[in-house]
Amino acid sequence: MNLKKSQILLLILLFFSPSVKGAERLFLYKGTFSRNIKIEELYKFRETEIPSTKLKNLIRITNQNEKELLKFLSYEIEIPLTASSKLMNSKIGEVFLSRLSKIVHPNKILDKKIGIKAIRSGLILSSYKNNQKINLIDFFSSYPTKNIAINLNALSKALKKVESVKELIEFYSDSPFKKLKDGRSST
Repeated sequence: MNLKKSQILLLILLFFSPSVKGAERLFLYKGTFSRNIKIEELYKFRETEIPSTKLKNLIRITNQNEKELLKFLSYEIEIPLTASSKLMNSKIGEVFLSRLSKIVHPNKILDKKIGIKAIRSGLILSSYKNNQKINLIDFFSSYPTKNIAINLNALSKALKKVESVKELIEFYSDSPFKKLKDGRSST
């Protein structure tokens, strides 16, 4: 009898508790700088290509290019559900999600495990809803918390690392040591 009461109580709590359908607000942090914007404003900007006053101010303050931001918000990536789910649950996927959770996480919650689960959930739900494709706004809309935080300092560091790795790869592939790489060296 106790089991049935607890099950009924659980069902009542699930049906009547407030649910979060996706993120509503994006918080940007950079040192002492902190601003927020509604996800809906980003969506309208992507659709109409006309930024709201708040978004214009945010673009100006962060020294962004309006056209580049629009391109960034509209960029789609194909994410097959099965393969991406397997990858995100692998050891390398966990490392990637762990690092990403330092950049994007639920606002005011710095618990890495929660951040990883939220990112994983946002990616899978967004991919599922959009025929296995994802863009940034769809990801935000599927993120399972009301407020998302983006650490701009951590994002900047990550982008610099990506850029330096990209330069290293380009140097290596275009270098005079190409013969060594291809195994055509006479030494």
